[in-house]
Amino acid sequence: MAERKRHRVLFAGGGTGGHLMPAINIALALREIDKDLDSLFVGKKDGMEKAIVTRFEFPIREIEVTPMKRSLKGIISFILNWNKGLKQATATIREFEPQVVVGTGGYVSAPVVRMAHKMNIPIFMQEQNSLPGLATRTLSQMAGIVFIAYDGATKYLPAQKCRMVGNPVRPDLLKSNREDAIKEFALDSSKKTLLILGGSSGARGINNAIIEIVKLGMIPEYWQLLWQIGQKDFSEVAAAIPDKFSGKYLPFIHNMPAAYASADLIISRAGAMALAEIAVWGLPSILIPYPHATGDHQTLNAREFAESGAAIVIPEGAIPERLAKTITELMKDTERRQVMARGAKTLARPNAANDIAKVILEKINEIQAN
Repeated sequence: MAERKRHRVLFAGGGTGGHLMPAINIALALREIDKDLDSLFVGKKDGMEKAIVTRFEFPIREIEVTPMKRSLKGIISFILNWNKGLKQATATIREFEPQVVVGTGGYVSAPVVRMAHKMNIPIFMQEQNSLPGLATRTLSQMAGIVFIAYDGATKYLPAQKCRMVGNPVRPDLLKSNREDAIKEFALDSSKKTLLILGGSSGARGINNAIIEIVKLGMIPEYWQLLWQIGQKDFSEVAAAIPDKFSGKYLPFIHNMPAAYASADLIISRAGAMALAEIAVWGLPSILIPYPHATGDHQTLNAREFAESGAAIVIPEGAIPERLAKTITELMKDTERRQVMARGAKTLARPNAANDIAKVILEKINEIQAN
């Protein structure tokens, strides 16, 4: 019977890192508060979730689920896998017996949240973007509370359920320092660092532009690059980088706290979680929204940063005309970078994960008291 008293939270969210990382960050915050709490994740069978979740030492169950594609074959595949996913989600819930379920969006979350609702298990949702995806819009009707990071999300979600807390960043995000970070990435401590993040899979437009900027010798001698190229194009891009390159390039950066600690300026996509981390570190940035994001939500995310003076936003199509000039200007203008850094800090919500975790634990304690 003692085992029944342990706090158990089931997390459902994935398909992309943008949906998965908020769940992991909330789980990390819960683990810091309650060492005996059991967290279990649900991910897509053979998806990207397992490798990331297990890296943080959380268990995961995989279910068969696919996104809805607008073709006859896509619809048939969705229906067949949807029914499998519902059965697998049901089995997972019955086995794990969570007191609450936390959904962080993406099609992976849908079967789990739907079955939790059917089984009368309290549901929390967390929406990262100013424009919620279809899954969160639908599933939010079943939730008790929807944690949001942008006021604009209330236009698409039940406003009375929404609670503004910001996006949950990992609890150890600020637990890194420049000296150790410089050593980890084998950088030069006497130089300033431009951190380039194109997303986990990279960004061809950004990568190609950086290659040209380096080839043309436009990076001053007192600057260096820490460059996440992305797994997909790494070999091709790495082969094109000239010998006069100063800094470090990698297919993927696992230690993001160290990457931010080393940075003086950032070039990044405008994914919600990246922006939350940039704000917490208080770093100036050049944001290049991914143009094919659903509803162009990255542009909407970036708008708040631009309006706060925290970032310069460059559309993908304007990279050739504007990126090199903007980098050059900001590298030379220390005062402007400082103003942008202060603007970023005004948007920071470093306690979001902890705030969400406390609400979840309050609900569990309420359930166990009754």
